[in-house]
Amino acid sequence: MIGPLEESKTNALDWLTQLNPMNPNEDGTTSGTHSDDPPSDGGENTDEERARGEGSDGDGSRGDWIAAESSTSRTLHGVAHGQDGPYACGEGGIFLHRTPDGWRTLLERGPGVSDNTLRSIATTDDGCRLWFAGDSGALGFYDVADGHLSDHSAPMEKTSTWEAIAVTGKTGEERVRIANGSGEVLDCTVEDGCPVWGDVVKPGGGSTIPGVTAGPDGFYAVDTSGGAYVEPPEGGSTDSASTNADSTDGSTTDESADDDAADTEPSGDDAANAWERIGVRNAQVDFQDIWAGEESVFIAGADGIAYRYSPDCENWTPLYVGQGALQTIRSVGADAVAVATGGRIYERNESVRWAELETPTEKSLLDLALARSSADVDSGLGTVPVDVAVGAGGTILERDRRDRSNTDAQRTD
Repeated sequence: MIGPLEESKTNALDWLTQLNPMNPNEDGTTSGTHSDDPPSDGGENTDEERARGEGSDGDGSRGDWIAAESSTSRTLHGVAHGQDGPYACGEGGIFLHRTPDGWRTLLERGPGVSDNTLRSIATTDDGCRLWFAGDSGALGFYDVADGHLSDHSAPMEKTSTWEAIAVTGKTGEERVRIANGSGEVLDCTVEDGCPVWGDVVKPGGGSTIPGVTAGPDGFYAVDTSGGAYVEPPEGGSTDSASTNADSTDGSTTDESADDDAADTEPSGDDAANAWERIGVRNAQVDFQDIWAGEESVFIAGADGIAYRYSPDCENWTPLYVGQGALQTIRSVGADAVAVATGGRIYERNESVRWAELETPTEKSLLDLALARSSADVDSGLGTVPVDVAVGAGGTILERDRRDRSNTDAQRTD
């Protein structure tokens, strides 16, 4: 069991320094693409771009996406990088870890041994603790150093499905936000090693919240009524967030989301909470997920459409990425990658140009974790130099990555 927090952290770091970076499994390199898909914004995807399967610098140093040998046939809904490699969670509460010998199953039935599907996973900033959440209020965390599992299912007697979870801060000092299908967000802080539950609030009017993320400007969330929300850091301000932020600098359809405005505006009961609506006016598609970085916030949506938010300008820009329903977007520095239904993966190789990459599957991909940056390694964080995408039928795709420069430093969950 876990001892005092500081001792646990020290043991974790000592143990992790003994680990060697793992290389992706080179088996199953059959590749394919979706040649009938339309081109992305910014120009036509050339045959050369499709052939090299890169969508970035074109030098082949980042490798191709390959199929890793999975230890399950259950659908995987979430993946994240911990200190000692990637972890994934999914159907029936399964919880996997990528070891030097490949992917292995850590949990068959989730934190409560109850077969509840785990739908989202997130790590602390130091990568030493992984939180996961899912159906029927399933919630818990796993400590990397000693393999300690802690079940905190149904906090505040909430037993509806947790759709998304976000974490920020170091292990033992983290702040957590968990969102459910009733449009509620539960806040949690860890004090003296134990979770302390805060208020349950509704940033919008009760629509399902499929995505929540932690960024440098606070926590962000999206709902299925076209609403996007921010909870700034303690002491932050959102005075102007709801005024100009709904605007876009791209064209939109005449089908407006204004009809849903009443469903996405905070209610009077929630006036005291810090969440503020920041968009998206005239949203054209259903939202699937949200991710926040140093300079931009991305929403992944249906019909291959994403939205990019500039916190500085308080402005949303719609982007056409490609065919299929986008499930998530992740970014490290200048890199941005999106996964979608039909086994599709897209990578931004210019400011607005996205290229579809070759993949060895047509099964829908549901989540993505990019390798940590070289700056993270310089700061003492363990890393495994692979990008990982997971999805239906236990699908796991991996891509070997070169070290990024310090200018690309940024953590992703």
